[in-house]
Amino acid sequence: MGKINVQSSTIEGRAEERVQVTEYDIIFGAIRREMKITKEQIVSRSRLREIVEARQMFCMLARDLIKEGSAKVGQQINRDHATVLYSAASMRNLCAIDKRLAIAKNYIEKDITPKIERISELTVPICKHCKQPIYEERVS
Repeated sequence: MGKINVQSSTIEGRAEERVQVTEYDIIFGAIRREMKITKEQIVSRSRLREIVEARQMFCMLARDLIKEGSAKVGQQINRDHATVLYSAASMRNLCAIDKRLAIAKNYIEKDITPKIERISELTVPICKHCKQPIYEERVS
């Protein structure tokens, strides 16, 4: 594994506290990077196709990789357990048909699987000004 190098000029003195990262945060981050859809958009009530696909991708990955109940996954996106089950099944079917979604799913899984396996050691500093997480980039 590579060493984590942080540019001191960008976050120096900004992080006062650190928070524990959850599996859900890792999935939301990977979807944001790959599909360009934010957590706020996934949680929203929007029915735009891109947002619905990202929401379904979240449900499928959370069900497959985290191994928690659908009710718990649904709480993360303000949906009930039946919606989570339907979304996960729909995304599996779409990935079988749509090459673009299948490729995105593979990239996201490849990105998050090692992070979820070592979740206990992941913490992220929080900026004292804007209260947003400061993600440190890996430099190999």
